[in-house]
Amino acid sequence: MSDCHHPDAFEKRLRFGCGFSFGAVIAFFVGLRELEAYTGTFWAVVIGVALIFGFCAMCQGDEFWHGLSKWFPWW
Repeated sequence: MSDCHHPDAFEKRLRFGCGFSFGAVIAFFVGLRELEAYTGTFWAVVIGVALIFGFCAMCQGDEFWHGLSKWFPWW
């Protein structure tokens, strides 16, 4: 018997959505602190980071969030 959990389509979408949202917020606030002007490059980086976070959250699930909690101790 295997203890491996295989998420269904809804859970994958939910994981991706949460990771995407969190990545977009983090990238936006880091960019907000560092940049003077919001160019197309800024928005491309925000979307890129959000996609990476979303994909990682979808594939790794809880391990991704536990790993992030080490980088964000306030969370």
